[in-house]
Amino acid sequence: MGTLMIGVSLLICWISDAIALRDVQLIAPSAVKLGDTVLLGCKWTLEGNETLYSVKWYRGRQEFFSYLPKEYPFTRIFAQPGIDVDVSRSTSQQVVLREATRALAGRYRCEVSADAPSFHTQVRSAYIYVVGK
Repeated sequence: MGTLMIGVSLLICWISDAIALRDVQLIAPSAVKLGDTVLLGCKWTLEGNETLYSVKWYRGRQEFFSYLPKEYPFTRIFAQPGIDVDVSRSTSQQVVLREATRALAGRYRCEVSADAPSFHTQVRSAYIYVVGK
């Protein structure tokens, strides 16, 4: 019975470590006006000994911004039509897009990954419409 109890305890500890990245939320407007600045937020909780490995932003399947705290520079931008990232205002928990055009519309995803050893990753998405004349 003692061996079974130790095995169950180890399993519970392993499961709790595996879910140390939690509460990932994508904060985005459902619609923006042409020319507006767009603030996209990605919030999360890291528990225990977990540290952040990366935060990546996508429109559709194409990555346009990443934040990697263990690299320099911390941020990377990947050019996409219609997306103009304001690097000076973009961080690990937000990305700011300047002057919305019609090409900005689409499905946006925030992908958060914990560092080794788990590399646990969660993704959230939202669709943004661009309105106006």
